[in-house]
Amino acid sequence: MKFGQVTNLDSIEFDLPEIPNRTKELLKKSTSEKSVKFYFGAPGWSDINYKGNIYPRKTSSAKMLIEYAKQFNSIEFNGTRYGVPKLTTAEKWKDKVNKDFKFSMKLPQFITHRKNINDIESYQKIDEFLLLWDNIVHYSGVNFAVMANYFRSDKFNDLAKFVQYWPKEVPLAIELRDQSWFNLKMSQSWHELFYENQIIPVITDTPGRRDVLHFNLTNDHLFVRYVGDFSHESDKKRIEQWVNRISELVGMGVNHIWFYVHQPGENRERILQFYNYMLPLINTSLDLNIPLLVDYSKA
Repeated sequence: MKFGQVTNLDSIEFDLPEIPNRTKELLKKSTSEKSVKFYFGAPGWSDINYKGNIYPRKTSSAKMLIEYAKQFNSIEFNGTRYGVPKLTTAEKWKDKVNKDFKFSMKLPQFITHRKNINDIESYQKIDEFLLLWDNIVHYSGVNFAVMANYFRSDKFNDLAKFVQYWPKEVPLAIELRDQSWFNLKMSQSWHELFYENQIIPVITDTPGRRDVLHFNLTNDHLFVRYVGDFSHESDKKRIEQWVNRISELVGMGVNHIWFYVHQPGENRERILQFYNYMLPLINTSLDLNIPLLVDYSKA
């Protein structure tokens, strides 16, 4: 994810914003007593840079998903960005992962990047996507829609119609990007819309756009897309802040955390170092027992 990437991280203020009072009030309404689930992963499984780091060095393309699912328990699957795959393809995914693995699938750009996101062709593609979801429902995490950078807040009514069309029983998170969505009045408007329609807001932590880092939660799900660079000293501090914030939110009623990490394109294998720093802290904070990732560079 190039959105919000910068060339120099030294001048960025990385502190997390406060949790809004409205979020605190909404979380009080949650009566769920389910155990905490921490789902984590990367934005894809086919990166050749994973070989010899996250995967055994001689892993074939056909076995990359198998090796991925041994390390992570979820994936932010961007492969659906370009279209809805055949159901036979999804069947093959299921055969390569364990029964608790979760795919969080991105809605195709054909839907999210249209001039009219509510036209008949968009709805037809949504229906195709929902058939895919239904085929892998047990393995499905949270579907997510990344709205176009040019999708502005003057399209609020279009957004409302879009989320009202989406079936409430199918999990959906939405990432808004244009700056116009993040003034106080507009944030309150879409926060209310999302709450009423059971939409999960995507929280994006990316260096160059601190305005999209918010905590307008609507239910017991926290969905985070994190852009960092583990070669920079800031990442350890950011990880520690996130672990503390996750613990705070769990205390308020959040019990499903979806945390997906993006590293710079040529250095995606650093995701291994990222999680092997984060997971022990998460385990201690949430009383979990998630094993460290195997580092195949040391094998």
